[in-house]
Amino acid sequence: MQPQKITRCTKFYNKYGAIFEQGTDEVQSAFKFAMLNHNLNVTGRRFELQAYVDLISTADAFKLSRLICNQFSRGVFAMMGAVSPDSFDTLHSYSNTFQMPFVTPWFPEKVLTPSSGFLDFAISMRPQYHQAIIDTIRWYGWDKIIYLYDSHDGE
Repeated sequence: MQPQKITRCTKFYNKYGAIFEQGTDEVQSAFKFAMLNHNLNVTGRRFELQAYVDLISTADAFKLSRLICNQFSRGVFAMMGAVSPDSFDTLHSYSNTFQMPFVTPWFPEKVLTPSSGFLDFAISMRPQYHQAIIDTIRWYGWDKIIYLYDSHDGE
């Protein structure tokens, strides 16, 4: 008779912090859907995602700093969120200082690069399109163009 092997199933969790401003319902919904979709895929996932979500209604740097520190104390692996340009600057600074990745659907129009020369720990899921526009203009040899766009960044 052979000895029986005892296998232990251990769940691995990746903790994420999420910060959303009020009025970002579509982004919040997409975030929740992605988390749920990943966690329900029992056969294809190696770990389960766990999110700590905070909603903010202000760009007050002090309140946001306390919220970020609270997220860090939870042991989050990365931060995600959709925030205003004012809040983004604070999150971006903390992200670079503590080397904590911050993923956002979009960057504000003007993003300050880290002054320290180190890596930038904030990343936008929306790719930069400016170079593609310039390449298209050069490819077709256009001398004049009219470029129209619709964006909330110009408000």
